[in-house]
Amino acid sequence: MASIPFFICFLLVLFLTVIAGLAAKRRVKETSDFTNASGSLTSGMVAGALVGGFVGGTSIVGTGELAFSHGLTSLWFTLGGGVAVILLGFTAQRFRQMQVETLPELIGLQYGAQAQLGSSLFLSLGMFIQVVAQILAALPFVSVFWQTNLSVLALIPSFLIIAYVFAGGFMGASLVGTVKTVMLVALLLGTGVWLWATIDGGMYVKWWQEGRFQLIVPEAGMGWAQGLSMLIGIFSTQAYLQPIFASRSTRAAKTGAITAGFLIILIGMVSAWIGMFMHDVHPELLPREAIPQFFLMHSPAWLAGAAYAIILLSVVMTGAALTLSIATILNRDVLQRYSTRFVEETRKLAVSRLLILAVIGVSYAIVCWDDRGQILHWAFLAMTLRGVTIFFPVIFYLFRILPVQSKWAVAAIWGAPIFSLVWSGWFLPITGIDPLVISGFWSALALLIGWWLVRKEPRQNDMSLRHVDTR
Repeated sequence: MASIPFFICFLLVLFLTVIAGLAAKRRVKETSDFTNASGSLTSGMVAGALVGGFVGGTSIVGTGELAFSHGLTSLWFTLGGGVAVILLGFTAQRFRQMQVETLPELIGLQYGAQAQLGSSLFLSLGMFIQVVAQILAALPFVSVFWQTNLSVLALIPSFLIIAYVFAGGFMGASLVGTVKTVMLVALLLGTGVWLWATIDGGMYVKWWQEGRFQLIVPEAGMGWAQGLSMLIGIFSTQAYLQPIFASRSTRAAKTGAITAGFLIILIGMVSAWIGMFMHDVHPELLPREAIPQFFLMHSPAWLAGAAYAIILLSVVMTGAALTLSIATILNRDVLQRYSTRFVEETRKLAVSRLLILAVIGVSYAIVCWDDRGQILHWAFLAMTLRGVTIFFPVIFYLFRILPVQSKWAVAAIWGAPIFSLVWSGWFLPITGIDPLVISGFWSALALLIGWWLVRKEPRQNDMSLRHVDTR
């Protein structure tokens, strides 16, 4: 059981972040404050929002879980994610020129209403899957306080996600994310120093001989496809583009994103290090318990309490960022588009909050149904689904490969995620080919056909006119 110093430090960290959230709530006066902070974020707040939105249960607990079982191949999630966030910084100016609040809004402007509806639904589904992964990752951290059934434990992170996102929407997420990021980096840097001083050279030699430094491990389902899924998933996720849209300037967006990318990679490396260490020292543990039990077994009670609060906040903040993005997309790009009943600011805000409750409620039910799922596998599925839906449509926009016939854009945006889901369920076990390859190929091919047909039409018209003139 946790001791008094553990509880004191745990509650102190939560208190500090609640203060930040309440400070943000005072600044929320309309929907734009709630969804994108009215474009006022500094570079530090952009970094905090990105790290706060990305580094959660998947990045820490999921990486430690997979490292415990298979070694450094667990780095694909944070390595791919960190590189993608850095690249996001270098393309920040182009993204900010979109002048849109959501990615489906951009899709609608470029490819039409049907394409926008498909992107809204499949992006929301992809983010929803990762919310499930966050609640799963929180379970080992809340079980330290008392042992009870899963349905009760899962309520705690679910309520915390709702509380943080209600406390101020995106403004709250960015401020709390900044506070949490500072504490998380300090915690993991200190942990890295401790591991460096504790682990002798013999353990590293043993890991090398066992093949635990390999990045590609087929039996774990980890390889280049997972890293690529992270790259396209980040560029296709509303939660990670929202800080770019909400920054006060392009420079703030670029600096914040590059800083966040390097921090994400660092956090993943330390999490994997802990998982590998715990595999050798405590092989009897369940893989998912590697990170939580490390702090209970190998740190003072006060530090363990702070660590539990910080990592639990990481889980909650990521879940909150994803949940807010789902609510924003469904509210703005589906409900507002097809109904005029919610155009008033107060009704918009009420609908956003009702959607948040619905997302968390369904996520909670799925966690209770499948509590044995591996965290990173849920996360990679989520990234693949989001990525294949709109990565290539967004890339075509960024590189001005336009226009594209709307029917082919619709075929790409609706077809790719459906291919991905069907392939994952039926053909992946038979062929071993990642669904990202098949669905990504279809998306790019359909868009290229649509682009080529548009370019072909003027030439055909011109040839017809010349034929008429010669007669």
